Amino acid sequence: MTPEDPITVWLDYLKPFSTGLVVAPNVLRDLGLVAPPQRATDTADASAVIEEDGEKPALPAPWAFFVEVLGWPTRHVAGSPGGPGVPESLHVRLPEYGTTLAPTWAVRDTNVRDREAYQLLVCRLEPGIDPDGRGALAGWEATPHQRLERLLRETEVPAGLLISDTLIRLVYAPKGETSGWLGFPIRSLATIQGRPMLGGLKLVLDDSALFTNDDARRLPSLLKASRDAQANVSTELAAQVLGALHDLLRGFDAADPDMVRGLVRDRPEHLYEGLLTVLMRLVFVLYAEDRDLLPSRTDPVARELYEQSYSMRGLYHRLLEDAALNPDTMDERRGGWGRMLALFRMVHGGHASGFVRPKRGKLFDPDAFLFLEGRSTVEDRAQVLPISDGSVLRILEGLMTLQARGGARERISYRALDVEQIGSVYETVMGFTAVAASGPVLAIKGGKNNRTPIYLDLAELAALKGDARIKVLKDAGRSSLSARQAKAIKDAKAVSDLAAALDSIVDERGSPKRAFQPAATPLLQPTDERRRTGSHYTPRSLTEPIVRRALEPVFDRIGAGATPEAVLDLKICDPAMGSGAFLVEACRQIGARLVNAWIAHDATPVLPPDEDVDLHARRLVAQHCVYGVDRNPRAVDLAKLSLWLATLAADHEFTFLDHALREGDSLVGLNMQQIAALHWDESKPPTLIVKPVADHLREAYVGRVTLRSHAGNVGRACRNSDQVFRDPEERAWPPSDLLERSRLLGSPAGEQHRRPRSPRRSLPRLPPDRGDELRVSQSLPRS
Repeated sequence: MTPEDPITVWLDYLKPFSTGLVVAPNVLRDLGLVAPPQRATDTADASAVIEEDGEKPALPAPWAFFVEVLGWPTRHVAGSPGGPGVPESLHVRLPEYGTTLAPTWAVRDTNVRDREAYQLLVCRLEPGIDPDGRGALAGWEATPHQRLERLLRETEVPAGLLISDTLIRLVYAPKGETSGWLGFPIRSLATIQGRPMLGGLKLVLDDSALFTNDDARRLPSLLKASRDAQANVSTELAAQVLGALHDLLRGFDAADPDMVRGLVRDRPEHLYEGLLTVLMRLVFVLYAEDRDLLPSRTDPVARELYEQSYSMRGLYHRLLEDAALNPDTMDERRGGWGRMLALFRMVHGGHASGFVRPKRGKLFDPDAFLFLEGRSTVEDRAQVLPISDGSVLRILEGLMTLQARGGARERISYRALDVEQIGSVYETVMGFTAVAASGPVLAIKGGKNNRTPIYLDLAELAALKGDARIKVLKDAGRSSLSARQAKAIKDAKAVSDLAAALDSIVDERGSPKRAFQPAATPLLQPTDERRRTGSHYTPRSLTEPIVRRALEPVFDRIGAGATPEAVLDLKICDPAMGSGAFLVEACRQIGARLVNAWIAHDATPVLPPDEDVDLHARRLVAQHCVYGVDRNPRAVDLAKLSLWLATLAADHEFTFLDHALREGDSLVGLNMQQIAALHWDESKPPTLIVKPVADHLREAYVGRVTLRSHAGNVGRACRNSDQVFRDPEERAWPPSDLLERSRLLGSPAGEQHRRPRSPRRSLPRLPPDRGDELRVSQSLPRS
């Protein structure tokens, strides 16, 4: 059993009562912050001011607790008994709701001497008030917790406390960023078992943490440093996920080399996309598990069954135990990959008992990438390839842990990651292709900032002389070499010498143990564009102000009293959406405006059982208002995943955004008339094809309107309605025979029309009536 870490043990106790990132373990280690050990006298002091009777509030006199246990001085706490009053600047008026937000107490920041500043706002709830209950307070029907977050963001005091009957909740909600909170169960603080939590509470909230410690060890700095460290988590996790992608390819090649090498030869992009999809599936599962969205049933029996038989957390811990007992044979052991496949199939199709509800869509579709189940055709029987448990463990370790100081690995909380951060991690694995090694190869650190494994053919490099070798490295993406490294590479006489010369820049994610791979080995090589540009992370601190500024004139146009229908009629399109970071933020901000409209017009709808009002609003906005295009089909899949995570609801399917996020080139813009005419120039004489295409465009338009107007599960509408088809755009294209007839009958000589991709239906034959030569009417809806 792993011994408890004295620095983070108190955080482990708080996990069931906490959400998101507030205090980062690595920051505690860097600062050497250890919770003070609590003894019998400390427990007795807490017991003296904590009510034992579970029917009553745990803190009958909250101020007494903060004075006696945490040592807060009255003179520095506005609103405290005998202290100064709460200043007017900390009152936030919301006239549209008839509500004013204000703290019960406000803790001064004594480090700021030139003005009155506050580091912590405290809201004490009256007995019986649920901190997460909507409509629990008069006026604005937001929960008390949401009210505190709004107060913190409006006053720009990022930290606050919410005191309820049973919990002290430390909330961190800096403006423009995701919030998080730590919950301290009050009655547990008066028990022997709760001493680690009492020590943690004093570490972050006693008088020294607020007033007398050096600046780096005080609460405001600790919280900010923890949030800043989260950006480093994204960078480190991205590097590990890229390593996991290479591990996955090696695992498949070891399990079935003939199949994998055939795919490298015949369908390299399909192989790469399938491997990438496995990682995207895993990140969804880890995110859902950390947010208790898997399994769908929440009873204890269902949760125990899921943890023991299906969960990725459970699989990782089982493999860790196996590795501790059998460290030398993990690459000969099997079983982990089969468990993954079973979970993937259940997430896609669900279980008849409702244990896990179906998500459908492409992401988990077992027929999307047949090779993952050892199949060549849809009719083939699925099989579990003999991928080793060692490979599965390395993949999960790369996705679930980070290496902490001292070499120990620390579990990542996906609950604490922004959707944008998860998107950034997966942007890192975009832009590769599967190739076969042409000779003995070694991966070096190349690309932007030397963070991407790039394979070099050592035999080809050895055949060159001097500066020609350095040029190959530079062209491959290695941005810099020291004089010593360059000399060793130039002077190398043989392949073995060259491998030794490159040793200091070898990327072990691509070449484990710094060993070169032989010819014909399947590899993932970055594309030329990837080498030039790298991957780009758009943090929420950037998307929030940009989107807010872009939406200001839109919100002004519809007015402060806009109806819910007016809000849902807004249309936002990102023509180069990437992982969807800007669309995610637009969804949040328009969703908040929709909630305001519901409240102002007393029109809040009946909520699905798996959604709160904010989540429901974001989901409707994503369905009605948000559109995106990207040339990269994998970016489209990633954007769908990002928006699904941002609108997270356990009972809904992945397909609800299929109509709005599309693969395509936004630089090519055609109106409906040009599409129907199959020509850029609408003044050209019409052809026989015009009317059939126009009819099908109208049908496609009706289908898209139906998709947008469907207030529930769009995926179910797509499956059950013939009018709402799976791919509206494809259905609007005429089949190739009509295109060819159009070219012969009416197109100018020498011009070629673009053939459709995999047309799924044929249009009726052209009737003999020359009325088919009609142009598209002006009443045809424009895109």
